[in-house]
Amino acid sequence: MKKLICIVIFLNFIIVSCSKDDTNDEFQDATVLEKGLDCGNLFLIKFNNAVPGVPTYDFENIFYEINLPDAYKIEGKKIKVKVRAPKNDEAVACTTLGIGYPLMYIVEVK
Repeated sequence: MKKLICIVIFLNFIIVSCSKDDTNDEFQDATVLEKGLDCGNLFLIKFNNAVPGVPTYDFENIFYEINLPDAYKIEGKKIKVKVRAPKNDEAVACTTLGIGYPLMYIVEVK
């Protein structure tokens, strides 16, 4: 029984140690472009530079935002954001009316 408890504790430690939050801890400079064509109320944001830890796309660093507060949904607004890739349950279904920009989850904005 002691061995089983030790194994369970060890496995929990490994799972917690290996689980990773993909949030980029640095604020990234970005510009709010406009409301997108095909993802409901989501806006397009353009990052000034490639975002570390996020796959590079051939879309000029433009992404659909998830979780951008309404106060920041202003065309041309310069923002600083902490971001991460969206989790499966946060993904948004979009139509195919416009370019299929990737999604980016906003963790914090200023």
